[in-house]
Order: sequence, then structure tokens, then C-alpha cells
Amino acid sequence: MLEQAIEVGGGFQQPLNDVLWLRDWATESGNEIIVYSPYEQTLTVLKNFGIDARLLKFRAIDYAFLFLKYVGPFDLVQIALRLKSPFERALVRDGIDVVHFTSTSKRHLLLHQLPFIITIFDGCHRDAPEFPEVRAFGEFERREILFGLASMKAVLVVVNAPELIDDLCRRYAMERERAVCIPFSPSTYVSKSAHDDRAADEAVLRKYRLEPGYLFYPAQFWPHKNHATLLAALALLREQGRAERLVLCGSDRGGREKVDKAIISHGLSEQISIIGFVESAELGALYRGAAALVMPSYFGPTNLPPLEAWAVGTPVIYPEAFKAQAGDAAILFDYDDPRSLADAIMSLRAEGTRERLRHAGEKRLQQFAEETELGRKQFARRMDRLKHRLALTQR
Repeated sequence: MLEQAIEVGGGFQQPLNDVLWLRDWATESGNEIIVYSPYEQTLTVLKNFGIDARLLKFRAIDYAFLFLKYVGPFDLVQIALRLKSPFERALVRDGIDVVHFTSTSKRHLLLHQLPFIITIFDGCHRDAPEFPEVRAFGEFERREILFGLASMKAVLVVVNAPELIDDLCRRYAMERERAVCIPFSPSTYVSKSAHDDRAADEAVLRKYRLEPGYLFYPAQFWPHKNHATLLAALALLREQGRAERLVLCGSDRGGREKVDKAIISHGLSEQISIIGFVESAELGALYRGAAALVMPSYFGPTNLPPLEAWAVGTPVIYPEAFKAQAGDAAILFDYDDPRSLADAIMSLRAEGTRERLRHAGEKRLQQFAEETELGRKQFARRMDRLKHRLALTQR
């Protein structure tokens, strides 16, 4: 199931990477992969990669099942009557043996017959519950139900960092041996974009009226993305006579209005370009045109943009809270302290820093590539065992 919309950004790109790898694994191992998505646009994207995916929208009755599942007592009725949701019935009709959710999908709650694999990217509603996007109007409680049941019931839990395994075991009593760690990989669009096509890069920058050398932050406009600290840091630098240019891209998820107001209050309108949601194929050029990726997000422990920046040789400025991902391949700062971020941006200009960070980024990417290969081999072994066990069960 590739159910994240393309507008989600990294939340779409990483599942897309997983789907492309799963296709190759299935071909080599003699298994069959069928990809589903509720979005026609996603089907078009997958077709460009040679994958004929199937449209599987969620019907009103599926949502009714989900609502009743959250309420609780409906479980007893569903178990007694052996009721299946339309979502699960469609998968059973297609002969599916195992459902692989490439994100932390609530649709696993619709499954009573089929076993499932689930991907859990983070536990940020526990790490930073002060943000409304993971707390307000029942969102925290909803995530607790999803994470708790998924980490206990899934036949395999795919995570991107060892510390996330520790969190899931501690918070939800997940069986440690049921988890597989497969680190993030750079977006396929960025890693395969042409490094030597200067004309194509220049065309992208011209489209958005940009000159190379800006600071770049690709992130949706959520409060937890912490644009506020970045803007305050730029205001501090301007007081010192340094007018740094900043390019922001991403969809508005309810935080854009505050960002716009902060830009005006800091007097930064002439220094900042907000270019909205950009096509995936344009990201490589935007990273290459940047002096650095600056990512003050509160959510981790891992994020996709640093890997994409490393893939094209762009320096990274990143919170020290996520040093486990960055290692020595980023300039670290305190994401609650604008002065700390301003100092980090200043240090980028020190002689030899960019070259040091470029080499460190290449090395860090190689380390993650090796860990990813090990994780995928472990996944394949687990799937062989699962396939053997499922052959012993009746359908």
C-alpha cells in the first residue's frame, strides 16, 4: 500500500523508494508484488517507473469500520460475525497473502484475516506532544491506538533507526526480534538527477527566479518544522550586516500564515522566497543551487532532506538532537536557540568547511547504504520464513 499523497513530500518519497526496492526483491526471490494506492496521480508516477499499480480507494463503509474500531466495542461484534471490511475483501479477492503498509497506515485496523507488515517512521507524538498536529482533537489518542496495535500485531515492523526500535519496545512492548531497521535513502528523483546538466539546473532556478547561494529548507508548513527559529536566526544575522537569502518550499499544513507574519515582523520579505510545492524532478537542482540545507525541524530522529543534500554535495545544518543521523556530516545547533542557528550559518563560511562537509556527507551516505543493504537482506530472510509459515495456514 502506497497511500501517502505525493504532496506529503518526504512521506511519499521514502515509501516510493521502498516500493521500487520491493519490486526488485520480488523479481529476484520469485515472489509477486501488487502495488495499491488510493490516488490516481500516484498510479501515474509508478507507471513512469514501470509499475502498473492498482487503484484502491477507501469507501464510506471502510471509514465506518475505522470509526467503530477506534470506539472499541465494535471489535466484539466484528469478531463474532466474522465481518470483513470492503478494503480487506478486495485484497482477499486479489489473492493477497501479506499486506505491506509503506507508512504508518490506519488501514491496518481494517485487517482481521490478512497478516501485515507496517512501516513506522517516528514516535514524535510522544517525543513532542506540545505540537497541535500530533496532539489536538484526538490526534494523540488516535496515534496511540495505531502505534500500539501495529507494533504488537504486525508480523514485521520496518523502522529507519535503531533508537526507534528501543522506543517501540519501551512504549508498546513490541517484540524486538520482530523489527527490521532499514535506514532512509535519498529520494530517487534527487539521487538520479543529473549532476552535470547545468542548463537543466539553471532552468529550474530561473523558473523560481532564484540565484545560487541561498539557504534551502524543503518542508511542509507545520508548526513542528520550526520555521520560526530559522527566521529569528536570519534576523539576528541581518543585525550583524549579513543578509542571507532563504528559499522555502512545501505545502501549507496550517502553519504558513504564522510564517508569513513572522517574515513581515522580522523585516525579511526581501530575503525570502516561498515557492510552494515543487515537482520531485526539480529538487536536485534546488539542492545543488543552495549554499546549505538548513533544517530546524523538531521531529526525528531521522529525516530525508539531509540525505538528499549529501547526495548532491550540499552542506547540511541540522539540530544537534539528531546527531545520531548526522554524525560529523553536518553543522549542529540547538533548535530552540536562534543564536545557535545563526552561529551555525556563520560557521558555514569558514575556510574549508564546505569541502569537509561534502566529504563527510559522502562517507555518511555510504555508511547508510551499507546499513540499508544489511536491513534489506534481513527483511528478505524474514519474508522467506513468513512465506513458509503462511503456506501451512488455510486461506
